Amino acid sequence: MLANKKSLLAVSIAASFALTGCFSDNDNNVVVEPPTETPTEIVVPDTIVTEQPSKVFSVNVVNRANSDVLEGATVSFLVDGEAATNLTDVNNEDLSMVTVDETGNFTFLSKEGASGDVTAVVSAEGYISKSFVVDLSAELDDGANDIPLEFSLVAADATGVTVKTEKAAVTGGSTAEAVTASASEGTAGSSVTVSANTEFQNAAGEAISGEEVTMNVVAADSSNVNAGAIIPEGLNAGATTEVMTSLGVTSITMSDETGAHVKKFSQPISVSVNLPADSDVAAGDMLSIASYDEVTGMWAKETVEATVGTANTDGTYPASFETDHLTFFAIGNNVPVCTAGLTLNVTGDIPARGLAVSISSSDGTIGSYTRSATKHVIPASSASRFGIAQNATAHVRLYDYSGNNWYTSDGEVPICGNVNVNIGSDVETFDKNVTLVGTCAADSTVTANLSGSIVTYAKDGKAAALAESMGESTFKLEGVEVGANYKVRATIRGAKVDGGGQSKVFTFENVQNDGNALTGDVAIECNEVPVTGTN
Repeated sequence: MLANKKSLLAVSIAASFALTGCFSDNDNNVVVEPPTETPTEIVVPDTIVTEQPSKVFSVNVVNRANSDVLEGATVSFLVDGEAATNLTDVNNEDLSMVTVDETGNFTFLSKEGASGDVTAVVSAEGYISKSFVVDLSAELDDGANDIPLEFSLVAADATGVTVKTEKAAVTGGSTAEAVTASASEGTAGSSVTVSANTEFQNAAGEAISGEEVTMNVVAADSSNVNAGAIIPEGLNAGATTEVMTSLGVTSITMSDETGAHVKKFSQPISVSVNLPADSDVAAGDMLSIASYDEVTGMWAKETVEATVGTANTDGTYPASFETDHLTFFAIGNNVPVCTAGLTLNVTGDIPARGLAVSISSSDGTIGSYTRSATKHVIPASSASRFGIAQNATAHVRLYDYSGNNWYTSDGEVPICGNVNVNIGSDVETFDKNVTLVGTCAADSTVTANLSGSIVTYAKDGKAAALAESMGESTFKLEGVEVGANYKVRATIRGAKVDGGGQSKVFTFENVQNDGNALTGDVAIECNEVPVTGTN
């Protein structure tokens, strides 16, 4: 019993030393290591999505003249005049408005079950605003998961268009004298005249409160394709057997110094628009008028008509009408619709990521893309909606994302029915992979699978293409040009990048066909979670 008591005492003393921080044994000099602490928290990636969506809309906002991207442009999506509720970003957050970043590109998804059209109203400083119609029911090409879209704007100083600004003093919302604002350059000409003692009103019919009105007038030479390029899409929505072909357009806006927009008037104002000399009109002819509401994104047929006047000295014809509101106006004739649609037949090797298609004339434009030898750009059932007339002609151009031409028609060609093109390019291209190295910002030893990211790439500030996910956080960049500089943007699905935001942009200079993959480090915000089972 005594021996047992001594043993217990020894254990007690050893335990006492251990509790007071002494970890050595004076008898045998063996060092006893302190116990390893079990962590109470570990860093883990957020709920990262590792597969790309099955259908992505990829949008480029560019200068129509040179395909340069328009950083800072704004895009608002509308449905029936209200902010769209059927779209999300690639992380399933509701989306109705976008400010374009330095890549000039953004992507979005349609919600499950969404179909029909949405209207995208696009604006950029120094450019003429325009709306585009997006078909959410557009079908994917075989093997692809993206619907490429291009929103191209015409610069305010582009050939064939001109913008002028005039100011007028107002008292109590009206002017004591008649005021006129006009824009004129070459054969382009538009003007607006407001009679004396006319009240300037807002959309609610209330007199504006400012003391000065700024009047902006856009005139276009309707023999130039840029006139057609500024017409908001959807002019012929709802048409059946006839479509309106535009002979003249103008946009007139007014606002006071408080920022209030003038939308109505207490009495009609006068508008005049020049029509080209070859419009096949004569003095006294009456033409249809359609007006576009930039707030709702919808066209409406005016109840009044425009009267063609005596020819000007330059051969153009003035067409005049009275209205009680301001907006974008189109003046033209109604003609039979194309019953065959528009089918593009391509001969030659189409690059893997496809070609953009531009069909443009002085009375409108159509944008599309193709990855196949036969592309039904406009089905017969949609010809009226897109304003394709039976005798329609247009310039046809096929080009890649860098703006290189692969085909341009020699002048305008008939576009009702089959359009045959023979493509080719001297540009040397190759495929290149880029691998994203995903790690947690709080612990770089914790990695993340970024295979579900949305990766776009663009050459030297041109339009961007969507890269194909190859798995293992690697993506294929198709059609890369030798020696060019590329900007790659990776949008992470399910997590934010370090510092906030969903995307990280990389710049790769002088890209070569050397068989080596490009790499980009992406530190993401991860969660610190408690370890279960610890004391």
